[in-house]
Amino acid sequence: MCDNKNMERIGIFGGTFNPVHFEHVAVAKSAIKELNLDKLIIMPTFFPPHKVKAPISPKHRLNMLNLAFEGEEKIEISDYEIQKEGKSYTYLTVEHFYNENPCELFFIVGGDMLTNFKTWKYPERILAVCNLAVFGREGVFTDFSFEKQYFKEHFGKEFIRLNFIGKDFSSTKIRTYAQFGIPLDTLAPPAVAKYILENNLYDGDKYVDFVKKALPEKRLKHTADVVISALSKAKDLGLDQQKVFISATLHDVAKYRDYTTVSGFKLPEGVPQPVIHSFLGAFVAEQELGINDEEILDAIRYHTSGKADMSLLGKLIFVADMVEEGRNYEGVEYLRDLYLKDDFEFCFRECLREELLHLQNKKQEIYVETLNAYNFYKEN
Repeated sequence: MCDNKNMERIGIFGGTFNPVHFEHVAVAKSAIKELNLDKLIIMPTFFPPHKVKAPISPKHRLNMLNLAFEGEEKIEISDYEIQKEGKSYTYLTVEHFYNENPCELFFIVGGDMLTNFKTWKYPERILAVCNLAVFGREGVFTDFSFEKQYFKEHFGKEFIRLNFIGKDFSSTKIRTYAQFGIPLDTLAPPAVAKYILENNLYDGDKYVDFVKKALPEKRLKHTADVVISALSKAKDLGLDQQKVFISATLHDVAKYRDYTTVSGFKLPEGVPQPVIHSFLGAFVAEQELGINDEEILDAIRYHTSGKADMSLLGKLIFVADMVEEGRNYEGVEYLRDLYLKDDFEFCFRECLREELLHLQNKKQEIYVETLNAYNFYKEN
């Protein structure tokens, strides 16, 4: 790539933008300043290669981007990848823009994308025409030292590490909050939040609708945060995202139901009061919502207590319930940090240990299944 200092400096910031949020805006403005860009092209994908589920329509995503960046002179919203349709590959995009207008080109990504960059299609062709500019994100662990060495050895080039550190929230959070009817004012520009609501872009399904009627606002937000936390780990664990979503959505569905008034429900012997809603929740999910997937029912049934020999889905819901962003107890930051790392099984065991210690310290009744779980995983 030519290093002529008189060439125009152009950045490309791509993504699904499903939807655009405050952190996208903050990244864009920071990149323009840090890289001294003449122009930043915001590039929504038509269909990203790594996504299983298609995002909402390009029309809505473009409209929201135009609302979010209205009045920003150095920012251009491009529909290049959307017009091409099909899967969007970065190497084709950067080559197109460089060939159309040879310039000092920068492609802007987050630290999580840096980690996966080596798996992208033709990464060497991307780096042949542009520099990778990388920003950090709270809640995302990136080993920049390792990646720097990897780039030198495999690409013979370094990436640019930006000073900007993005806050820990995502488009998944906005979509989930919109589904659950939780205000979006702290997550997206006002015009974008209004557009989402007016166009019903992220409607909830029948499970969300059921939970919205069953839970008060505070518990509903907790449920949404558990959904977000669980989904953030689902792909890494190889779990079905729909099953994760349903399990997390319904884990507290019976939190405010009186089990003595629910026809046909029989409480197992020895279940302490704080655990009753878990067993009742599984019953409600099966009898009132028609769920017959035993793995989902078990994840709901034991999300509070745990048990020996849990499924991976059950472990995830148990952990997500303990580490979601609204939780505030001594030791939660340690558990959240573990959750970000690769050793999920260790994180799960530490959550079990924390649960047992909490019950002991509060001198609360310890359910036998919690002891069984702790002893089982301590030995395995």
